[in-house]
Amino acid sequence: MSKADLYENDDLLRLISIHNLFSDEYTLETPFSKPMFEPTTSTPTSLLQSNISFFDEDTKIKVQSIRAIASDVDGTLLSSRQTLHPRTKLAIKHAIDLASRKQSLDYFFLATGKSRRGALNSLGYEVENWININHMPGVYLQGLYCVDGNGNVVFEKKLSSQAIAAAEVLVSTHGISIVAYNGDALFTTKATEIVRHLHDHYGEPMPLELSTLEKSCTKLIDYKSGFHKILLMDDNIVRLREVIRPQLEDLAKQHDACVTQAIPTMLELLPEGCSKALGVSKVCEALKIDMSRELLAMGDAENDVGMLTNAAIGVAVGNACPKAKEAADFVMTETNDEGGAGAAMELFGFKQT
Repeated sequence: MSKADLYENDDLLRLISIHNLFSDEYTLETPFSKPMFEPTTSTPTSLLQSNISFFDEDTKIKVQSIRAIASDVDGTLLSSRQTLHPRTKLAIKHAIDLASRKQSLDYFFLATGKSRRGALNSLGYEVENWININHMPGVYLQGLYCVDGNGNVVFEKKLSSQAIAAAEVLVSTHGISIVAYNGDALFTTKATEIVRHLHDHYGEPMPLELSTLEKSCTKLIDYKSGFHKILLMDDNIVRLREVIRPQLEDLAKQHDACVTQAIPTMLELLPEGCSKALGVSKVCEALKIDMSRELLAMGDAENDVGMLTNAAIGVAVGNACPKAKEAADFVMTETNDEGGAGAAMELFGFKQT
């Protein structure tokens, strides 16, 4: 089949797409539309899910070797409206179903900067049930809290008290908002509008004001259990990028920490050497998955770069930032709003027979 033949079928595919959206008979073997991508090779940029004949031999071999899928959540699985595109939702269900039966795929897991509770909240009740009932592992808090399918922690790390104290001083100096994560428990010194937005829009547990806990706990540094990561938040994206980030990176260097970003209004302070990529590698190691040969990774942001680079196949959705696109092996032309993650799973995650 030539590319010209595919384009002549566009109208038919759109009609099928509309029919499938309302049909109980829909299965993942019938795509909503043509999955499209921009590969880093000379492969054609348009093909049907059921036909990978246009891939080069190396890519075909890699697809056949995939045993696990790791996906970012915000900006990748979720649309800009924090909803799941039907194509992506069905692909997740199909992936988990295959993994639960160890049939061509062994694992599907989230790799997100969110807390576990926040990630499951944002994906909805059905997906949460699929993940929990089928014991899927997970990488949370930018790789700082990682669990296997039985909920056992396979890796975690927290910030030093010096890094927490320095971050609080920076926040106080510039009058911006702060949220600190201890697993699924989130804390703040003041529940500002942008802090509440983290719960209302992104599905994270509502951060608790420290002052509501006990009188002696008025600063994050007073919280004895410590924190995996800290968010510094501001609606002024330019100030966050040009003023706050350089200062945060300076203090990170002094206190065994590092900085990453997933959302333009939020900077994240993590323990030194930690990243989503490290968390994914720890989970893969626990699952006996060779990340460089057997993992499909999907993402959209700066914090996904290492994961996309180190995976056997790294795919960036069409809305991804330049750094993520550069790190990926393939870039979907379909965005998160268009089911790009679902299309990527159809192409690269499900072995073709």
